[in-house]
Amino acid sequence: MEILVISVLLATFVFEATLKILNERIKKDPLPENVADIFNEKRYKKWINYTRVTSRFGWISEGVSLLITLALLVFNGQLIQAIYDVALISASPLLQVLIFLGIYQLIRFVVGTAFGAYRTFKIEEEFGFNKTTPQTFVTDKIKQLILTLVLGGGLIVGLYYLYETFQDNLFAFIVIAWASLMAVFALISYLYTAVFVKIFNKIEPLEDGTLKDSIEALAAEIGFKVKAISTMDASRRSTRLNAFFSGFGKQKEIVLFDTLIKKMKEDEILAVLAHEFAHGKHKDVPRMFIQQAIEIFMYVGLFYLIVSTPALFTAFGFDGVFLGFSLILFGILIAPLSILFSIPTMALSRWAEYRADAFSVGLLGADPMDRALRKLAKESLSDLNPHPAYTTVYYSHPPMHKRLAAIAKNASA
Repeated sequence: MEILVISVLLATFVFEATLKILNERIKKDPLPENVADIFNEKRYKKWINYTRVTSRFGWISEGVSLLITLALLVFNGQLIQAIYDVALISASPLLQVLIFLGIYQLIRFVVGTAFGAYRTFKIEEEFGFNKTTPQTFVTDKIKQLILTLVLGGGLIVGLYYLYETFQDNLFAFIVIAWASLMAVFALISYLYTAVFVKIFNKIEPLEDGTLKDSIEALAAEIGFKVKAISTMDASRRSTRLNAFFSGFGKQKEIVLFDTLIKKMKEDEILAVLAHEFAHGKHKDVPRMFIQQAIEIFMYVGLFYLIVSTPALFTAFGFDGVFLGFSLILFGILIAPLSILFSIPTMALSRWAEYRADAFSVGLLGADPMDRALRKLAKESLSDLNPHPAYTTVYYSHPPMHKRLAAIAKNASA
């Protein structure tokens, strides 16, 4: 069983590395003709350098993550056993699980924070994206840690009691665990802007003016009801542009990055929002929720399969099933299943993006959307020629050249 788990871990890494290599090699090819003018010569060189630097950084960070996991698992899991021995200071099985996972996540958090700091203050700074101060970075990390402890700890406690109660009833465990997780995720989605975004960012109502009037008129025209139109101080952390809407039913809220308002013209912002409105009109959020429900149901089933296989635990030095280690095994064994599941879901997502673009074009014309996407790509140094295999697995949005070609086709139809 030890060989099986390590083989899955290594096979997943090799598969993902192969896709990354393909995606890196294609950068030597000329850009597709319809996006070749997005970068001038200077910007193109900057994009090439940014791609090279971020790719190298990705190799290092992912390699270190792999080595940490391998170090914990090899030699009959001696390092994992050392963490488990510390957890045994408590006589409570639940506290043992929480202490064990707390130490494991703390290791991950420290390593992740170190890499995050380097990326933020070295790479993103070098290429003009970073606006985060050291104080903001540290504060964000503290908040993230607290949220992880509160939300993650709460989920673990709930999972522990569900497992203890229904470990002999497969059907009841899977159904109740699945329903509970879906309820939690629905609540988080509902409170996303009202609570979680505001923990990190300042959200304010959009000032009165022509932009707000135009957005309200556009929403009214298509019958899209929104609770609020707000701006977010994204410029405190980055120069990147974005906008989103969140919430369900009458609680839908539009949030514009202040960087988007600063760098885009009004008709371009409206085109982006028309695209977002289309997702609401086409019921893409409920569809994604259903997809998530199917995915979580499969994951709960896999988790139960793991905790029903004592040999997975004894192979790494445990006397029997230990819920804390089961979650680490779950993270390893779920990876290939996630990749397989991502192929159809990413394809469906890309189709929905094409449809949302077409909706915006039909409403406002092709030119505003075309200019908006080109500006987004230019400002973010977006990958303008990803490898098709890489796109298939990882891209929720179509590659820019295909997206712009579809917009041009819709305009001439």
